[in-house]
This record gives sequence, C-alpha cells and structure tokens, in this order.
Amino acid sequence: MNFKNWIFCCSFIFGIVTTSGAQDLTGIWEGLMKDEYLKINIIQNNNQLCGYTYDIVLKNKSSHCKAYFKGTYDKETKIWTLTGTRFIENKGNHVLMIVKLWKVPQAGNDILRSTVLIQDLFSNFFDPTTTEFFWLRRISTKTKNPAIGMPVCDELVKETLIKPKKPIITTPEKKKPISVKKDSVKIIPTPIDINPIKVNTDTIERKKPIVLYLKDDQLTRNMNKRNQLTLSTLKVNERHVQIKMYDNGTIDNDSVSIFYNGNLLKKHVRLTEEAIVLELDLDENTNNHEITLYAENMGSFPPNTALVVVTCGKKRYELHSSTNFNDNNVLKLEYESPN
Repeated sequence: MNFKNWIFCCSFIFGIVTTSGAQDLTGIWEGLMKDEYLKINIIQNNNQLCGYTYDIVLKNKSSHCKAYFKGTYDKETKIWTLTGTRFIENKGNHVLMIVKLWKVPQAGNDILRSTVLIQDLFSNFFDPTTTEFFWLRRISTKTKNPAIGMPVCDELVKETLIKPKKPIITTPEKKKPISVKKDSVKIIPTPIDINPIKVNTDTIERKKPIVLYLKDDQLTRNMNKRNQLTLSTLKVNERHVQIKMYDNGTIDNDSVSIFYNGNLLKKHVRLTEEAIVLELDLDENTNNHEITLYAENMGSFPPNTALVVVTCGKKRYELHSSTNFNDNNVLKLEYESPN
C-alpha cells in the first residue's frame, strides 16, 4: 500500500486548550506533505467535530480522494481525534486513516503541526521512524459544502449553521435638538505656531543597528562556497522584522547556521517544533537585506527542511526552505519607505 495515499482521508487533531475549552477549529485547513496536497473542512460544536477531507497526489492528479470524518475531544490528553467514516470519492489507492495535529503556540492560531499515524493506535506515534511531520494552515474560518446527509454531521450543521432570528428592537422616538443662538457661543481659535522649527533630515546621521555577530571565519567561507538559491524576495515597509524557524518535516535533528548580510547570527542551531526566533532590526545603511540558511547536516531524512515565518508590521509570510551540502537558501528583504 502506498503510504502517501493513506494520509488525507481522515484527520487526528492535537489541540491546545484553555480554561474555556479547546481551540475553535472551524474552517478550511490546507497543507503539503512532500508531493501531496491536503485540504480539511471542519465544523465544530463544543467538543464535537465533523466534516470531510480532500487530498490529491501532485505528480498524479488523477489520484485523489474525499472522505467524511467524525471527531471528538479528549480533555485529559488534549487531543482531537478525527476518524474517517466513509468515502465520498476515491480515485486511486486510498484507505481511511487517522492523522493527528497539534497547535504550536509560537506559530499562531491558524497554523497546526501534523503527523500521520501509520502503526496501530497503541504504538508510539511520535516515533520518527514511523511518522512524518508537516504543517497545516487555516485559509478560511468558513467551511464549504458541509457534510449534510452524514448522521454525525446533521445535528452539528443544524446547530452551527442555522442562525437564530434576530430579536425585534424598537427605536425610541428621536428628540428634537436644542437650538442654540450663535451669538451666545464664543469660539476660541486654536493658536498657530507661525515659526515652526524646521529639521533638515539630510543632516541626520544614519546609524547601524546594534547586532551581536558571531565569529567563525571557516564557517563563513564554507557558506560562501555553496550555491546561493533565492528562497523568496519580500518587500517590507518597516525596519524591524521577526523571523521564526521550525523543522518542516520529521523532527530528525536538522540543524542550521543563519547569516544576515554575510554575518553569522546563529551557529549550529537545531530545528524542532519550537521556534528559533530572530528579532532583527534591519541595517539602515542599505535597503537590500539577505537572510541565509546554511545546512549543517541532513538529519535522518534529507534534505534539511525548515518552515520560515516572517512577520513585519501587519504582514506575515510563510516560506518553506530546503537546503543541502551544495545549496544555501537566501531570503531577500527589500525595504521600501512607507511614505
């Protein structure tokens, strides 16, 4: 049985709860696992879930499936379990399976970490030799085509989607405004500074941000010897940028070194489900900036992969890096003044 075709016909959610209950997962989630695309439509009502999944093999788009699932929440383990119940459509070698997902707090409310259970339910499902990890992103808080007609979904759909009638609210009669004679009102003019201080911005010295770089000449030379492949080019309007990096596959001891404009920022750091966080003030003496990811190893499952989340002001980007012993990934930031 092709392992990749097992993945997307049901789901298994690992949620993070608060005192008020589990995270609201209602909406549409999507993600990539190697060469397959996954979309999950979820309807939630308290601790019950229903909906359907859809997946497609990117290299063979005729191989795809859609399946109903039902789900419940376990407060003790904080796990959402979505179990595939029956196929809506099955084009290819697909079977109903169980997948689990969990929230990574640093990634935000619309990102879930996911892994596929391929052993029996009583095995160690975090064993990296039997599981693969990937990310899911919520692209909408509304679902499409809810699974009406499926018994497990009927009640949820009725309770969640049928909105109660709005109460009739009577508007009180408006009172006539009290008229005031203009002659009785004194208007105090706002004082105006007729000699404002002028500042010549051209004479202001532009200073470099204080950045603590590491010193490793050999590592820097090795980085420069590799091919510099552009991961993405982003235009930013603020000088402060936050960058978070996670392992984008199985947690298999991938490690990287990180450079900013050719200077070493982080050395031999391990990628995990916990974020590596860079709070970076961009150099004011240039508008072009480069963040370089240098693979220190390939982990247990090559290549060296990472999820890179870039936040600048109100803008947020998600990028997927893949590096090896021949190629670096370079994230380019182009600063443009907001004025």
